[in-house]
Amino acid sequence: MSDAGAVPDYYQLLGIIRTANTDQIRSAFHRFAREHHPDNFVGSPEESERHTELYQHGSEAYRVLSDPVKRKIYDEGLSQGAVRYSEDRAKETRRTMRPPGGVSLRSSKARVFFTRAHKAMKSEDWAQAKLNLRMALQNEPDNEALKAKLEEVLQRMKSR
Repeated sequence: MSDAGAVPDYYQLLGIIRTANTDQIRSAFHRFAREHHPDNFVGSPEESERHTELYQHGSEAYRVLSDPVKRKIYDEGLSQGAVRYSEDRAKETRRTMRPPGGVSLRSSKARVFFTRAHKAMKSEDWAQAKLNLRMALQNEPDNEALKAKLEEVLQRMKSR
């Protein structure tokens, strides 16, 4: 298992198809765990070590495939030849997520407040937009795009 060429993708490892649902993934992992759990091989140190590594890989496969966001990221990586899930890819994806309004945000809390501000701006509730933009800026004080949106709202409030 230690050489990268021998590592199957998560679907092959658990013996499921790519369109498997959560219940099928769970069942496949339970089958896999019964067969490969390291406690089944306590008498043989070499077998125990090999199955420990295999079981850890299977556990990783279950965690990734049962989480819709991680699974989507994994599937994208798999189409590019990566057989393992990478937190780096997840961070890249999170960084590029854009809420309505086109402002790139790193913080999920800032994203929530900005989305509320965007809705308030659409309905021309400038006071609510201002409040939510300030809350978003508390979570990302260095975000110039948020500062620009707040300035835009303040200008709208002055012109009323």
